[in-house]
Amino acid sequence: MKKRIFIVLAAVLMLSSGVASADWLYAVDGDYLYSVDPRDGTWNSLSSSWSGAELLTSCQDNLYAIQGDNLYIADPDNGDWESLSSTWDGAYALTASATSLYACQMGTIYKVDPGNGGWESIPGVYDGTQFLAWAGGALMVIQNDVLYRTDPASGDYTEFSSSYAGTTAIAGCSNALYVVQGDILYRVDPHTGDYSDLGGGYQGVTEMAVADGLIYTIWEGTLWVTDPDTGEFAGLTDSWEGATAFCSL
Repeated sequence: MKKRIFIVLAAVLMLSSGVASADWLYAVDGDYLYSVDPRDGTWNSLSSSWSGAELLTSCQDNLYAIQGDNLYIADPDNGDWESLSSTWDGAYALTASATSLYACQMGTIYKVDPGNGGWESIPGVYDGTQFLAWAGGALMVIQNDVLYRTDPASGDYTEFSSSYAGTTAIAGCSNALYVVQGDILYRVDPHTGDYSDLGGGYQGVTEMAVADGLIYTIWEGTLWVTDPDTGEFAGLTDSWEGATAFCSL
């Protein structure tokens, strides 16, 4: 897969944001798992046999993916993988805190041990769950177009008032939740639900990640970086049309 590079614009954006990158990006595109330099979008193919994987996250310096019936752990340096547990067919959302994975399957959210794949359901009823993300120290759940801040230990939650109908991607970090809804990218306070409009041009984005305070999206086959403080964005590399899963570590 040949990927064209748009380095100059991205370099200007990162210099203006004052970000020195430490996180890395990872994507499943077609049959391959790639590592991606967030500074310029250059990439390395790590391993193959990932076709069909649509759920990817990171926890404790490893990558985790659900592909078919299996939950896999993968080494971010070389893509080597092993299966941790099975019976995950039908899972449709995956995220992670610093210590645990969270996956939603058939209306139940499971807390998953990243060391051995063991799992237990968290309290609550989650029929209609569409998206999961970890942000601001809590599990953020979009369920039936409503955003909830959820404590996975107790099941206690706070419901935020705005509608999230039309959401296509979410990603979280320590102090913000980012949501693509329709054409607009929003920054949401994970404690209060207050939000700000970061600008348009995101229609159809389904893959998004946050790395070192910058937002990365894949839109119409191009990897983009957005500065959440200004809303400015720049293209990095293209030919990502086959991307089905995306995360940072």
